Amino acid sequence: MLAVSSYWMFRVKKPADYLVGGRSLPFWVLTGNITAGCIGTGVIIGGSGLAYHHGWAGSAWPVALGVGTALAGLLFAVMRRYQFMTIVEEVASYYEGKRVVIEFTNVTLWASQFGWLTAQIIGGSKVLAAATGMSNEACVIITGIIIASIAIPGGFKSVVYTDFVQAFILVSGFVCVTVMALHHNGGLSGLRQTVPDSYFSLFGVDSYSHYGKWAVGGMILTLVFSVIADPGRRMSMFGAASERGARWSMVCAGLIVIAFAVLIGITGMYAYQLNPTLTDKESDKALLWLVIHVLPAWLAAFVVIAAASGIFSCANGNAMAISTFFVRHIYPLVTGGRYPHRPLFAARIVLVCAFVLCTSVALHSGTIVDTVITFLPLTMSGLAIIILMGRFWKRATWQGAMAALIITPILTLIARNFFANAFWNNAVILAIPGFAAHFIVSLMTPKPARTFEEVANTLTRERQNIEDKALGQSSEKTFSPKISPEKYEAS
Repeated sequence: MLAVSSYWMFRVKKPADYLVGGRSLPFWVLTGNITAGCIGTGVIIGGSGLAYHHGWAGSAWPVALGVGTALAGLLFAVMRRYQFMTIVEEVASYYEGKRVVIEFTNVTLWASQFGWLTAQIIGGSKVLAAATGMSNEACVIITGIIIASIAIPGGFKSVVYTDFVQAFILVSGFVCVTVMALHHNGGLSGLRQTVPDSYFSLFGVDSYSHYGKWAVGGMILTLVFSVIADPGRRMSMFGAASERGARWSMVCAGLIVIAFAVLIGITGMYAYQLNPTLTDKESDKALLWLVIHVLPAWLAAFVVIAAASGIFSCANGNAMAISTFFVRHIYPLVTGGRYPHRPLFAARIVLVCAFVLCTSVALHSGTIVDTVITFLPLTMSGLAIIILMGRFWKRATWQGAMAALIITPILTLIARNFFANAFWNNAVILAIPGFAAHFIVSLMTPKPARTFEEVANTLTRERQNIEDKALGQSSEKTFSPKISPEKYEAS
């Protein structure tokens, strides 16, 4: 992976190469990139842990991500034609380029990628600790260094090509574990006889308490929403060589991830069959226990590499979102509209800082599943609402978008802290007020005065301010570094 990343480091000539792969990535590479990006810490460690305690509920995690990925490709690949650099540019075009919506989205999405990168480092450190027996602190630090050394040199181009290799390793490793589990139990029917009957209910809902169906449904909707509003998936689509390639790479990757859900479910239940003594707090250890105590050495090594590949792939995607957002949005926000004089250097520096910060946070973090399920509705549900409404409802206004962005996380926080066990405390129901607020406020406010295409064209001119600098040209030829208030409002 280091060799591939180093190769692309010397072929990166301008920010578009580093930040969105030069918008020339072929279909087959993007399919591997998106597949590996879906199957990270949450699926590998968290999903197998859910399968350990709730059977096919562990498969609900990758199924939701696969469905969300395929839907995002079918519904939003058309955005590739506008040559956006980030998902925020898409949101800006939906809502007249209003600064208040854009900056709220900027900060929220940028912060969310730090949280995801931290989660990936935690997952990678758990795999490394299981394989080596080193201390948790040492494994966290080493994992952060490994991921950083792959992502930083070559940028997004190195990430997509390493992800393609990692996706192949990842799927192959878990296929081997699944074949071994089914062979050991005499097939799927034999495995079913060794675990509780509730494990084989639809998505394992019968293994939960009275509100199990709501819990699983909420998790699925949350994860689908997270993909629709995920900046990493958009970066992959924006980096495609064509709109058609963007669409079908997302659809194919989604189908692969849905098929992978079967492998995760069987792996978790196989671990339960062999050792049913792990507690809920130890659910993250199910796959790792299987690797350490059951698998033959050659297969254990293969699974460790496969798990690490998936986790590192996701982490690389989160890292690239951090650098792209910084160059395109955060730096101009802080400096009053100016862009970095050396965008590639700035992108690499911010990545170094991000890895130092996320590795430090990972040293003091807990389990993965609870963190992700609590974290996602706060940061992603509101964004998914305004993206869906903006894409499919021409009457949507920026005031309605702000109402959804504010109300959704507030209601989620209230539900989490004061009504933790209530049946309506899940993303299925908590998303409804956000949609309603967006709809009502939009109807109460004036219709949008600017079209999607008008704002998108303005952003196209503004992006030249970044790319021209990398080519050694003066940005003043096309766009002043000091953006006027009117143009900054439009961006």
